[in-house]
Amino acid sequence: MMVHAEFRYNGHALTHTEGDGLLEKLEGSSEPWMREHALFIRRWLSDETHIEVQTSGSTGEPKVWSLPKEMFAASAAITGRHFACLNGTRALLCLPTSFIAGKMMLVRAMTLGWALDAIAPTSHPLSVIEDAYDFAAFTPMQLTGLSEREMRRFAAIRTVIVGGAAVPESLRHKLTARGNEVFETYGMAETLSHVAVRRFAEQEVPFEALAGVRFRADDEGRLVITIKHLGELEVQTQDVVALIDDRHFYYRGRFDSMINSGGIKLFPEAIEKKLQGTLTIPFYIGSEVDAVLGQRVVLYVESAETPDERQLLGRCREVLTGYEVPKAVRSQYPFERTASGKIKRINK
Repeated sequence: MMVHAEFRYNGHALTHTEGDGLLEKLEGSSEPWMREHALFIRRWLSDETHIEVQTSGSTGEPKVWSLPKEMFAASAAITGRHFACLNGTRALLCLPTSFIAGKMMLVRAMTLGWALDAIAPTSHPLSVIEDAYDFAAFTPMQLTGLSEREMRRFAAIRTVIVGGAAVPESLRHKLTARGNEVFETYGMAETLSHVAVRRFAEQEVPFEALAGVRFRADDEGRLVITIKHLGELEVQTQDVVALIDDRHFYYRGRFDSMINSGGIKLFPEAIEKKLQGTLTIPFYIGSEVDAVLGQRVVLYVESAETPDERQLLGRCREVLTGYEVPKAVRSQYPFERTASGKIKRINK
């Protein structure tokens, strides 16, 4: 696959001589992330026509998809046009390339001609950078608990996209109006990264489709995505949405985590959103079987000690109503998490 002549990786071009030396250096590194970068770049430059991606389960059981390189390049081009980040863009890569978000940052840089600075994918990447950038992608975890210095570094990035997990309300408010453009993204491995974005704002705004992307909802309210630049690919998700039109939606929650309590359909994600800022201990909403309700809402907290159920439920009642209020509190330590940091819920 061709690489744009202006592409730079930490200042190095991928010309025959300079590129081979760069990749050999990365391959010989003791840092796994550097070796991963070299492996992906070699595969991109090879005669292989397809690249495998590991799905996360957004459309069902996790699996491996093999997709043409042309689709990766088409997705990169859409992102470049949407954010006005074409050749010469200075970008920061601080995401692991074991996931689609990191892979696509490399693809965008190679195909669009970006000057890419790659650093270790740590939980605090802003603590080690000094320069300003045109574009960068982060997970919500990487933007949590920023120091004043890190906040200044964040504000010096012209366009920021945040994805990979739900964005806490507290973080969205904290990073709004910092002088740069910050967007929450919606997408998955099956769609080769994001297909919709929404700007960070004081009030919740809907996700908006990128060019060539259209939405509809099935009979259960689950989002179905059609992507023109991926050959009219249609992706059936397990995400329940409030569809506004074929280009806009509000995310409501996962169909497979929905709780049916007394005939009322509840989404843990929506309840958790209301509780953000009220509970300081790590938590999530799950369910248990109930003889009367069918399922009852349960608050899980990350604690090795017995929680103060009365106090926690009292705080919940301050912001929740009716069936949303948990009927019990359970402690779990530690929470089981995926490789990308998402909590694995317990639903009984």
